[in-house]
Amino acid sequence: MLARPTPVDGEVAAVTFKSHLDELWASDLAMDNGWGRFTLDPIHAVITMWAVRPDGSRDHYFVRLGAEYYDQWPPTVCFVEPQQWQPVTNASRWWPQIACPEWLGLHLNHPSISRQLVCFSFTAEYYMVDHNPIEAAVWKPGVHTLAGTLTRLQEALKPPHYQKPSI
Repeated sequence: MLARPTPVDGEVAAVTFKSHLDELWASDLAMDNGWGRFTLDPIHAVITMWAVRPDGSRDHYFVRLGAEYYDQWPPTVCFVEPQQWQPVTNASRWWPQIACPEWLGLHLNHPSISRQLVCFSFTAEYYMVDHNPIEAAVWKPGVHTLAGTLTRLQEALKPPHYQKPSI
């Protein structure tokens, strides 16, 4: 079993987090995916992401990233409702219906952490519950960045996985 994430120095995390977000937005990746971004505070940002239904129509979602453990661990990740930017807690327009591939789990309220869980190896929450990933899937500080987290999540928000909002 892997170690559990522990908080890192907030000032260092904030600088690294902002730097990695800025690098991502300087690349073509954010623009090519149509992602939007705004900062909530030095260690939290909301990313607007587009999801594509099987019929080609699109829905947008808001994903909050957090740097509480970053970049020794991946960012925290949750789908949030607009305005208050709090994690979605019930099936709603803001919670996606996804036929999860084997590498992803989505839980509105996971019993191990008593909150929403977007679960794959590039989210900090993945390491807060018991997993035994293959070495190639484990987050590597200094190698992986939040760009990998968002890229993998975007993959789940496209066909054949993404279906529609849960309500």
